[in-house]
Amino acid sequence: MINWNEFTVSNHAISDLRELLFLSVFNDPDIDLTVTTKTGVKNGGKLGLIDSLGDVGLNHRGCSPDYSSVEITGIEKEWALGAWEIAKHICYTELEDTIAEDSLNTGTERAYLEDTPYWDIVLMPLLQKAIKEMFWRIVWFGDVDASNISDGGSITDGVNLNLFNMCDGLWKRILTIIAANPSQQTVIAANSESTTTAQKAAIRTSGVAVGIFDDLLSDADSRIFDKPDACILTTNFLYKALRNDLVDKYGKYSMPLEQLAAGIQLSQYDGVKILVLDIWDRLIKKFESNGTKLNCPHRAIVCSPSNLFVGTNDKDKIASLRVTFNDETNYNNIYAASMIGTLIGEDDLVQVAI
Repeated sequence: MINWNEFTVSNHAISDLRELLFLSVFNDPDIDLTVTTKTGVKNGGKLGLIDSLGDVGLNHRGCSPDYSSVEITGIEKEWALGAWEIAKHICYTELEDTIAEDSLNTGTERAYLEDTPYWDIVLMPLLQKAIKEMFWRIVWFGDVDASNISDGGSITDGVNLNLFNMCDGLWKRILTIIAANPSQQTVIAANSESTTTAQKAAIRTSGVAVGIFDDLLSDADSRIFDKPDACILTTNFLYKALRNDLVDKYGKYSMPLEQLAAGIQLSQYDGVKILVLDIWDRLIKKFESNGTKLNCPHRAIVCSPSNLFVGTNDKDKIASLRVTFNDETNYNNIYAASMIGTLIGEDDLVQVAI
């Protein structure tokens, strides 16, 4: 799972795994900042939301008014869950003659890796990071019809499509919404540029980013802002363009900025909070690039996370991780599996720039 050949055993640079520093390890934000998780969901089950009572208040008619029935309308969406799994194994022999060898147990227990420095300090933190990224990838970029760029899709050629095709993610559902109702989209022309460099330059043209965010807020359904968690979710690419645009327009930095949590920044524009999701940028660069340009690196959504749903059939938000040791093969096995799906509650309550 780790290419120990990249580290020289005898150069004395690292004598203890505790000295091994992870380069550029990102602290991914909690995905629950952007979605609402439902547990105990069944595939094919329904998510029901009450919509409205309809219009009331007719012209007064005096005596014997006309009574009409109460008709409460609602929205019903169906869960489509897909299965994911994590299946990894490792044998102690893979660590011999590497810098990790000193962390191994001795004697009969040599093959048993759990509770060793390698396991606790190296493997588990890396696995935790990979699982966090997995959920961001599936929840936001999942697509049961995923295909590579050479086949007309958006996934980088050579990337395993099984990383995406267990369920439709929220971006897939959002694109379906704006295809049916174009008024819910603010088109970002910079995304259509032919190179990544040109995409960056175009979004930084004076007035472009401010115009995008102004259109987002003015075109959004006002009911979004009635929600206490109403916000703008944006890529770091687009946020920085907005910040630079405001500096260019007003001659100074005029947006408050604070660290909301590890890996996520909180800002504000025109009274609406902005969640800057650098992980979107990273996943787009990693999985949606043709080598010349990125697939829509500038994205933003005006929404309420309470209207964006993730469902799992587990009782908890994440499945338990099973760790076993096979005495016959000497493999240390790591396994987890569950089902996952996404839904958008009220389609009208998202406004998108892409």
